[in-house]
Amino acid sequence: MFEVLISPRRAEKNPFSLFFVGMLYSSLSLFLVSVLARSDAVMAKHASMLLISFTTIFSIPFIHSLIRSAEIRGVSEKKISRIFSSHSRALLSLLFLFLGFLVAFSLWYIILPDNSVVINFSSQIEKFCSINSASMQECLKEYGISSEFLKNTLTGRVVGMGDVSAIFVNNLYVMLFTLIFSLAFGAGAIFILAWNASVIAAAIGMLARANIADFFMPFLMYMFHGVPEIMAYLVIALAGGILSTALIRQDFKHFSRKLVVNILLLVVIAIMLLLLAAFMEVYITPLVFGA
Repeated sequence: MFEVLISPRRAEKNPFSLFFVGMLYSSLSLFLVSVLARSDAVMAKHASMLLISFTTIFSIPFIHSLIRSAEIRGVSEKKISRIFSSHSRALLSLLFLFLGFLVAFSLWYIILPDNSVVINFSSQIEKFCSINSASMQECLKEYGISSEFLKNTLTGRVVGMGDVSAIFVNNLYVMLFTLIFSLAFGAGAIFILAWNASVIAAAIGMLARANIADFFMPFLMYMFHGVPEIMAYLVIALAGGILSTALIRQDFKHFSRKLVVNILLLVVIAIMLLLLAAFMEVYITPLVFGA
């Protein structure tokens, strides 16, 4: 029913509308999970992953239609140089959907009482601690981490090229899983995107709950290099979704050259965006924000 709220064609004409759709889907998912967790102790243990699952389920019908439209447009485009521009509105729609998830999850993390936060975002907190804390157990025990600790963990540092390589390789793994999910399930990559949005939202929410005065600068610092990184995942999700849809409909046999050019171009662009994001995180973000 919810997928009829806005059609893919209308969304591509006004991609910003997907921001509010993302907020709606993630908020409805949180409400449903909270109801289930309140009545079932077993459900409560896995509420944080159910939150991502429901958000994905809400989004898949729309994303599938969007990817199908992009696949048709890609094989219909006569000029190779215009293939990426033909997908630009679809990518913007996905970006604003992701931002809708991110903002809604962040706001709910800040607003909800402590016990609800622990239930609904436990996996996200654990993921944050595993990445950012030297002592994961201590971090988990005191998940309301101090603002000073969060400021240090969310701030990039000017270090050697090895860190650029490490960040790039780590992000490449995430991109690979995004591609696999989109190939296997068509629109399945939205699960990875919703998960990433919730982890980032948990980090932002922890910071805001610790000290609201220190909230905006680290958020801007992350988004400065985070946007090209997220765009890379969106591009690869679109590439995998287009190939999956084409194979299901047997369009690959009839438009093989155009489809291959479409997909290869999107993959190359995604890799370049990941390299740019890693370089910005290590070298440019600290200079811009004085880290």
